Order: sequence, then structure tokens, then C-alpha cells
Amino acid sequence: MENEKMLVPNLRFAEFEDEWKFTLLGELGELVSGLTYSPKDIHEGGILVLRSSNVQNGQLAFEDNVYVNTTEFNEVIENDILLVVRNGSKRLIGKCTLIPKEHEGLAFGAFMSIFRSDYNKFLVQWFWSEDFKKEVRKNLGATINSINGSNLKKFKLSIPTLPEQQKIANFLTSIDKQIQTLEKKKSLLEQYKKGVMQKIFKQELRFKEEDGNDFPKWEYVKLKEVLKRSKLKNTDLKVKYVLTNSATQGIVSQNDYFDKDIANKNNLQGYYIVEKDDFIYNPRISQFAPVGPLKRNKLAQGVMSPLYTVLRPKQGNLEFLEFYFETTLWHKYMKAIANYGARHDRMNITMTDFENLPIPFPSLEEQIKIANFLSAIDENIGLVNTKIEHTKAYKKGLLQRMFV
Repeated sequence: MENEKMLVPNLRFAEFEDEWKFTLLGELGELVSGLTYSPKDIHEGGILVLRSSNVQNGQLAFEDNVYVNTTEFNEVIENDILLVVRNGSKRLIGKCTLIPKEHEGLAFGAFMSIFRSDYNKFLVQWFWSEDFKKEVRKNLGATINSINGSNLKKFKLSIPTLPEQQKIANFLTSIDKQIQTLEKKKSLLEQYKKGVMQKIFKQELRFKEEDGNDFPKWEYVKLKEVLKRSKLKNTDLKVKYVLTNSATQGIVSQNDYFDKDIANKNNLQGYYIVEKDDFIYNPRISQFAPVGPLKRNKLAQGVMSPLYTVLRPKQGNLEFLEFYFETTLWHKYMKAIANYGARHDRMNITMTDFENLPIPFPSLEEQIKIANFLSAIDENIGLVNTKIEHTKAYKKGLLQRMFV
């Protein structure tokens, strides 16, 4: 009962007994606004502007950079908390990272804010906690996709003495470093897989038969010889499981991907029925899929928008084909047949040209060896990813118990 009367966490270091104190976020530090710029200001020779896409998994990532030609901007400094305050998706509002020393001096965009205080190493752990996420959800409302700066300053939290803050921050930071080490290992494995796939499908790396002899020379076949287009529609509305094709996640449930159903489940007659192991082509292009993703459905029978092309396997090893479409080697052909007078965000190609896409087709035995080799790398990546998720879950549990 004493624990309920005093403002103390459920889990804390033994040497601390003082009660925590309630405060407002705005009383602990200052909020600094980001840079507003227009497309005409973007210039490769300018300053790198940190945006929401640069904040991934609590760290800075530099895969989608924008440089702006300006000399007037607020710089980030070491231990600033970079916070996403506006975005198209509510799921991304509130994600943040602590600025490391090596990235001082950069600018940050208008959809971002900096929180600057003497307590940031402790506070960033609170920003990652469920308590902060609850405060964010309360302020977003039904249609608002931003955190108002004045409201952010009014977020309530409780803090311990400075020595306890430092102890908590150091302990949780050590777990963050474990996660970062695992994520780096995963990234290196993914880079290795990407490189070895290119070599395999360029035939710079070949496998041998069981007796040590070379496999036969590879043939090339047309896409329509290994994958047949299916246009079976959901006319009787028997299938209600709506799928979507994500460039980064593959074939996923639409509800899981968007946090809601985009399609009207009573109006799915025009949708294509997709069977397990069908391949789906999405003509929408992106940074992660420059000619649109072509992914294999590993989930279950479902339906997909008629904007997609459904391809049913005819021959060949499914894993082999799946790995080939993870490479960029088929992109050159797709770009060559595309009509670039159409929408800039979508590949505009004829079905005849698409079905004539050349596919490398070694013997089935070599396809299986290639698939098994690459699947083993995927298994290693999966094991590391499981360790990452377990460590994150462990930290999440600590955050819930170590904060008031």
C-alpha cells in the first residue's frame, strides 16, 4: 500500500528511496523548431536536413537524404532529442532519437522539433516509453496528425533526483547499445546476402552437382513460362481477407499494414483472388522498389486490388524465383519497356511486355541449391532479428516498471 501512496516506480535501484516529483516537460528544457523550405531550396551542395524518414528504430538513418541551400537554420547539438511532431501517419508521430556527437551541426525539418535540456539522456528513455506514447495519443485526437508545441510542453511526467536519472539512463543506454550491435550484425548479413545474390544471378558464383561436376548452362525463359497471370475475381464475395503488397514487408494483411481496412469489405467483387504462393506485382514505384515490388504471398488465400497483377506459378522453385525478384537484375528490362509519359509514381507497361520479362532458369537441381543457400542466410538474419525483438521487449518491460 505504501507503494501506492508514494510517487515511486515498481522497479528501481536499491540505493534510491526518494520520492519522484511531478513536472511538465516544458519546465525541464526548451523546444526548438525546424527549418521550413520549399522544393526550390533543395540543393545537393547544401546542408543535410534531418526529417522523419531519418529517424528509424530510435536511431539516425541516412538512406533518404535531403540537402537544402541555406545558411539560416537551427543546428542540432549532441544529446538533443530529435522528435517527429508532424507526419502523414499517426504511427510515426512521437518517434525520436538522441543526437550523437558525430552528427552535430545538421539542420532539421519543419515536421521535427528539438527538445533540449540537461536531462536528455534520461528523458529520451521516457520519450521511448508507453507513458509518452499515451500522452501523444491523447493530443492527436481523431484527425490531427501533429503534436502542437504548446501542448507538448504541457506533457506531464515524473522525474527522480539527478543521480537516479543518471543511473537509469546509463543502465538503459547499455541495453540500447546491445540492440544497436545486433542491428548492425543484421545489417551486415543483409548486405552480404544482397551482394551474394547479385553474384549468383549474374552467374559469377556457381554451384556444383553432387558428384562435383558443373551444372548445365543456364537458360533464359519468359516470365509467362514460369508464372501465369490469374484474373479470377471475387465475384461471390466468399473471400474477405484483403492483402496488400509492401515494397519493404512483402505481402501483408491490409488491416495490419494500415492499422485499418482501406477496402470496403462489402464491395470486393472486383478484387482478384490470391492463393498462397502466388506472386504479386505492384506497379507503384518507390525508393525501395524502383520498378515496383514483385512479391510472393506466403500468408493465405486473400484478395487484392485489381491494380495489382496476380501471377500463379507454373514451374520452377518458388524460393529461387522469390530470391531473383529481390535483386535489381530485372529492373533494367522493366525500365526499358516503361512508358514514362504516364504517372511518375507508377510503372506504365503493357502486359505483353511484362510477360516477356526474361527470367534466368538453371536446372531445377541448381535452383534448389541456390534457394537452400540463400534461405540459410535468411535463417541467420531471422535469428538475429529474434534476438533484437526479445531485447527490445525486455527493455520495454523495464521502461514500464522503472518509470512512474
